[in-house]
Amino acid sequence: MSTNNPFSRLVSTQACETSRLAVLEPAEELDAPIKLTLIDADLKDTSYECISYERAKSSDIVKIVVNDDDYEIPQALESALRTFRRKQKPRTLWADLLVGRTAEERSSQATAMRQILENADKTLCWLGSQKELTSRAFDIVHDMANRWSQACLHVNLSPDAGLSRVTIKQMDGIREKLNESEFPALAGFDFKIWNELYDIFGSSYWSSVHCIPEIVLAKAVIIVCGRSNIRWPNYVGASRALPFLQAKYQQVPLLPPVLKAFTIISSIEIAERRRRLGESIELFPMLQTARECEAQDPRDYIFSMIPISTPSRRVEFHNAGPQTLPPIDYSKSTQEVFIDAARYIVLERQDMMLWFGERPPCARRVKDLPTWVPDFSAGDPPGHRINPTNGLRNWWDTVQPRKNIRLSDDNALLVQAYALDSVEHVSRVFDAGNFSSLCYEEFQKLPDPINETVEQRDERFWRTLVMNVDSFGGTLAVRAPPSAAMGASFESVIAQESVLKLLGCTPNQIPTPEIQARMMTMPEVMALLPKCGNGEHFAARFCKESLGRRFFRTKGGRFGMTAVEDVLCLDPKLEAEERKARGVGNEGDIQNITRMLADPMTRMMMGGFQEFLQERDPAMANIWAQAERGEFAFQQEDQLSKRGGVTKGDIVVALIGGFFPYILRPKLKATNDGVDEDSSQLGVSDSAYEFVGDCYLHGSMDGEDFKIKSLIGTTHYRTDMSKIVDISIV
Repeated sequence: MSTNNPFSRLVSTQACETSRLAVLEPAEELDAPIKLTLIDADLKDTSYECISYERAKSSDIVKIVVNDDDYEIPQALESALRTFRRKQKPRTLWADLLVGRTAEERSSQATAMRQILENADKTLCWLGSQKELTSRAFDIVHDMANRWSQACLHVNLSPDAGLSRVTIKQMDGIREKLNESEFPALAGFDFKIWNELYDIFGSSYWSSVHCIPEIVLAKAVIIVCGRSNIRWPNYVGASRALPFLQAKYQQVPLLPPVLKAFTIISSIEIAERRRRLGESIELFPMLQTARECEAQDPRDYIFSMIPISTPSRRVEFHNAGPQTLPPIDYSKSTQEVFIDAARYIVLERQDMMLWFGERPPCARRVKDLPTWVPDFSAGDPPGHRINPTNGLRNWWDTVQPRKNIRLSDDNALLVQAYALDSVEHVSRVFDAGNFSSLCYEEFQKLPDPINETVEQRDERFWRTLVMNVDSFGGTLAVRAPPSAAMGASFESVIAQESVLKLLGCTPNQIPTPEIQARMMTMPEVMALLPKCGNGEHFAARFCKESLGRRFFRTKGGRFGMTAVEDVLCLDPKLEAEERKARGVGNEGDIQNITRMLADPMTRMMMGGFQEFLQERDPAMANIWAQAERGEFAFQQEDQLSKRGGVTKGDIVVALIGGFFPYILRPKLKATNDGVDEDSSQLGVSDSAYEFVGDCYLHGSMDGEDFKIKSLIGTTHYRTDMSKIVDISIV
């Protein structure tokens, strides 16, 4: 790229009302070189359009002419300029054209973003170039938008209403309306048109974090692909109609890129509508949306969301006062930017919502962050969040007097805490290959029950493993606990593992004649067989909620599940990405072989290998069978320990401002004799702790530790201020 960047002053460092725009010179020929002329203009008195395009890390670079000099830009932007160029008249545009290289230039650019986008006539969102079926596909998209609008009116719902306001009955009515009439363009098996629709709705454009503010702040948004276009509200409506039509005509789930794009589109639509209605747009939920996207610079996860963020309404409910949004300053490091954002969020909200669904420190990518500061560059484990309840919040709302959450000058989080218990035992990490054998292993280690029956202890155990949730309750916001049928399914899993243990074989070996003959001679195996074959319900729920977590027991005999400490258990495809982000090579974490065996194709191949090994080397075959059952840890726990995973001696606490129990680690203090090993109790104020992660602690999630039932049957929360102490989390 040219060392003299002609766009370095695209945004004036003076008043934001004046900015540098680009005039796209006309050309008769489509292949003619693209020429831009830069002008200084008053944003309020100038008619111009903004271009929003994909900023991909691997984007090809092409040359255009700017003020008679060659300049390099991403190919996505070049194709947009070529399409938007007129034949006879110039066109005034603005685009984020790799503006500036110095920290001062980039900071100025981001600071002026709000004024530039708000004053533009419209924002053109460029999905990509024209293809063979693009025009036909957009005709279908327009039709889908119209059908969605009609279906909404049919159930007395405004077409631009958010999905959060839709009732289940209305959604059923919309489905019936969409399905009652045929859609000839989608009927049949024209996979080419379906693929084109997937490209339109699952465009990689939605992976760019910058698309969020450029749509939310725009006066009018036009989605453009080649020569076809559609207004933003209609595009959103069509995206909501597609899953229903997909189910009717294809009867298969939507592709992952389309589902991911729909999540981002829905979040943008919510923020855009809130801004239009004058409602607050908090930084924290916008950061959660940004993390669904990608950014070349990790700091952009924060900086791109600041222009659209407004003060939280929560400042009305505490006396800490409003906070000032962090400045956009590219001279700061990634760590400094993340700390500034975390400080703002926790002080503005006066709660610990920033830990909701967050990766624990042992699974983060960015190093040298305080343990309580999230890694905003790392995606959170989707679908594996602990669902909050109001119990703990109702408890700390009654605590009076309570102190505001504060931060020290050295970025330590100053909070009030109540000790619930301490960790006595932690299992290995559950993954898709070892979960059933590990459930059996931990089940065998359970201590004898005290003040309860064996049946009650066993029920606590299996409910803990699935974090006591089954499916949605009466509403989408409420999770229903499992029925007794889940317990029977769990018993089936244990019975199956018991049979495998007694036979010393793997599931693949069960059908072999040799194993079948041995089974007939073993009464203990035959007694277990009637219980086998019914473990699918428990297995499905466990894999949905608990992969990547570890089971733990406390000194008080309570059961719990850690946060997701191994994100690779959720998606092994992240292996290379995680290693690169953490700066480790192949000598880093030793991948658990059971994770590989979770893949059906791998299992099939390894089944044949097991038979071959049994013939050549029975001893090695037995070792391999143990590995298949997940009985070897492969140094996994040593690696987790080094990275800060949950370990014996950690403390489970309830925090003033917290929504779950959290696990903290006492930061050892130096004494005259060396290190104070007796720091595992939350007994004194002003102690320092490290944040280890959130957790599920059975029987504590709804504030049960603090509930008292009166003689007349009402429930209230007790407050024992003597057990609430001031601590710092470093």
